[in-house]
Amino acid sequence: MDYNPYSVGGEINPTTTGLPGATFATSVRTMQIIATSVRTMQIIAAALMMGVLMFLGVVLITTAGKFDGNPEFITIIAAGFAFLMLVNHFVIPPIIIRAQLKQAVAAGMHQKQDDEKILECCGVYQTQLIVGFALLGRAAFFNLVAMMVEHCAGSIAVVTLLLLLMAAKFPTRDKVSYWIQDKLRERQLM
Repeated sequence: MDYNPYSVGGEINPTTTGLPGATFATSVRTMQIIATSVRTMQIIAAALMMGVLMFLGVVLITTAGKFDGNPEFITIIAAGFAFLMLVNHFVIPPIIIRAQLKQAVAAGMHQKQDDEKILECCGVYQTQLIVGFALLGRAAFFNLVAMMVEHCAGSIAVVTLLLLLMAAKFPTRDKVSYWIQDKLRERQLM
């Protein structure tokens, strides 16, 4: 666990950073904070994904699985909207992260205990996760409506792509702890 596959920086030395690696893993309180936060994020992410999957089931049942239509106006608009939300998914959450971390540092995050800093970073991660999943989920719903109305099979490809991206972004303990490590190190808070 000493190597951070999600790191954007250089090699990490856990003895100097005090984060994931030997020191981070031994702090029971820190691991409890992250585990609780990650479980909450996983429940939220799974619920957002399940909403799309449930509506996909409704679409498949109501259309009897017949997708022989040609892409018409709604399908084309829905695909364009999906592309826009995909781009926004990569643009808006980083803006949220920067703004919230900047605000936290300005509010005195340097003086807080390590556990408080980590808990605050978990909240930032959760916020950007919800926003990112919501953007992808709304685009998936729009494409499912287009499938139901116009019976075009192209929309199923768009929905599948969006769901795969959501699955790839699904939060895990390692992803979150390494993300926290990177953000705290970038702002020299540890």
